[in-house]
Formats: sequence, C-alpha cells, structure tokens
Amino acid sequence: MNKKQINLQAGQAPRQDSGQAMMIATIFFLIISITIIFGLAGPITRQQKIVSSLLFSRQSYFLAEAGLEDVIFRLDNGMSVGSNEVLSLNGSSVTTVTTDTIDGKEVVSESSVANMLRKIEATLIIGAGVAFHYGIQTGVGGFQFSNNAGVNGNVYSNGSISGSNGAFITGDAVAVGSVSGVNVGGQIQTGATSESFPISDTQITTWKDEALAGGTVDSQSLSGTNNVLGPKKIQGNLNLSNSSQLTVNGTLWITGNLTLSNNAILRLSSSYGANDGIIIVDGVSTLSNGSDLYGSGTSGSYIMLLSTSSSSGAVVISNNATAVIIYAPNGTVQLSNSALVKQITAKTISLSNNAVITYEQGLASTIFTSGPSGGYDIDSWKEVE
Repeated sequence: MNKKQINLQAGQAPRQDSGQAMMIATIFFLIISITIIFGLAGPITRQQKIVSSLLFSRQSYFLAEAGLEDVIFRLDNGMSVGSNEVLSLNGSSVTTVTTDTIDGKEVVSESSVANMLRKIEATLIIGAGVAFHYGIQTGVGGFQFSNNAGVNGNVYSNGSISGSNGAFITGDAVAVGSVSGVNVGGQIQTGATSESFPISDTQITTWKDEALAGGTVDSQSLSGTNNVLGPKKIQGNLNLSNSSQLTVNGTLWITGNLTLSNNAILRLSSSYGANDGIIIVDGVSTLSNGSDLYGSGTSGSYIMLLSTSSSSGAVVISNNATAVIIYAPNGTVQLSNSALVKQITAKTISLSNNAVITYEQGLASTIFTSGPSGGYDIDSWKEVE
C-alpha cells in the first residue's frame, strides 16, 4: 500500500498547494505581461503621433512655400496678384497676403495641414528693368489687324483679338474676350484674367521729372545730323524730317506732338551703353517714310516711345518706319504699310497692310537708366510665428 492510499484510508483529503501556486504564478505573469504591453503601447502611440505631426507639419511647410513661390512667380512675370490669394492642393489650402512696402513688397504665406500651422514670410525689393512679356499687350480696346499684318511672338489682350485677310500670330493668343479671324501658330486662350500694364502712372511722372530737371525749351524743328538734346522738357512739338538726326543724351518729355518723316533718325547717345532710353509724348506721335528710332548701338539697348495721349491715333507708324518699344496705355497705336516694331503695349492696337511686330526675348527685362522693375529680388525668406 502506498502513502496516498494510507492517507485516504485515514480520512485525509489530497493537498491543493501545488495547483494554487500555479494559478497564482499564472495571474502574476498575466499582470506583468499586461503591464509591460501597456507600458510599451503608450510610447509607441506617442511616437506615432509625433511622426504623424512631423509629417503634417512638413506638408504644411511645403504648402506654404508653394503659395509663396506662386505669388512671387506671378509678380516677376507681370501677372495679376491680389492682396489675398488662396491656393488649394491635396485637400488643403494656403493663404498668401501681399502688401506694399517702401522698397517693394512683403508676402506672407500661411498654411495648415491637419491643424499643423506653418507661416513663411518673404521680403521683395524692386529689381532693375521693365518686363515686356508679349509682342503685343492691349487694354480693353483690344487688338485688330488685317491684310497680312501679324505678330512674331505672343499676344495678350484685356479685350478681344480679331483679324482678317491673312492676319497671323506665330505664338499664343490670350484674351479676356474672344479670338477670331487670326491664324494662330500657338495656343488660343479666351476668358483670361485681366492683366495690368507693366508701367505705373507714378513711374511716368518720375520720368517726366527727370526730363524737367534738365531744363525746358520751346518747340524744336531740327535739320542736319549733329543735333544733341536731353534731358529736356520740350514745351511744344519736336519735328525731324528729310534725313535729319537727333542724338538723345537724356529723357525727353514732349508736351506737344512728335513728328519724324522722310528717313529722320532719333537715336540714344552711346553713353547709354546697354541701358534703354525714354521719350514721353503728351500729344500725337507720327513716324513715317523710313524714319527710325535707334538704341545706343550697344546690343540690348532700346528706345521706348511712351505716349500719354488718349487719342484714337496716339501713335501712328507707317511706310517702312521702324520703332522698338511703343507704350500707349490710354490711346490707340496704328501700324500700316510695312511698319516694323519690336513691342507694343497700348489700350487699343490696329495693324494693317503687312505691318509686323517681331518680339525679342531681350525685351522681357529692359533696363532704363532709371525706372521700375522687370520683377522683384528676394531680400529675405524666413519662417515666422
């Protein structure tokens, strides 16, 4: 008989010590395991939140940069920019606020992705030059041309573009209104956003003051080839004809009319170098019969004829006359009979009878001896609170 049998015969129950000990050990193991698991889960969850927050924060930062870069690109390329702009990307948005400063502009870009707010600020200062990005840019008066007249380059109109009888545009035709009757070599876009002209009235006044600083003379009718003038305000008219020539030493402001005819030449002094010069005319400007406007002789130097007239014939160029940059924000420019121009910006433009505008890339950043910007330089770029 073994010991277990002896205990049973004596009326004693079997011992439970070993089973209870095992249960207690199991419970302690579960408690310790759960404690460890929860102890690890907390840091893992927190770390996951930190990683997600960092990701959303970076996305918000890059979105803020995208908004800032979009506004600066449009400012540099003469496109319209509102004081408040909103750009949407991947379900999130960025708001840019642009304000004028003494030296240029301040642009603040603020975005939020998953409530992670990032804000970037850029300070822009005015650069050098005037930006002309189109062979033709018109105001609400639009652009009309016919009889094999055309543009080698792009055309932008705050009105409509219409043509007939072989009219052509080799580049893009962009208009707020319609585009019709024109052979367009590039893309056609209608319903575009209206764009501002590249030169402000304030800048025109500054140029007039620059001319006035050189003194005032009465009307001038010049002959011969040794004429030199500028900077000057001409209180009246300026007339050149019959192969006469005038060398311009500084900005001219003509309160009356400008007339060049019969191979007359108006050129910038060689002292301008690669810079550009300006002639401001308050009256009517007429160039005809082989007359020319020349730069300084250095590559990249141009002369701009700026008309403040609101006349339907503010600038008239005809019969093989040549000019480079024509700017008439208030009036109409008329080109006909094989007239040649590099760029025109005007309220209304009319081309006919083989008149051609051939845009040059150099005009995208023309630099005047004093003047507005062809864009902006970034003075500072930083993240702000």
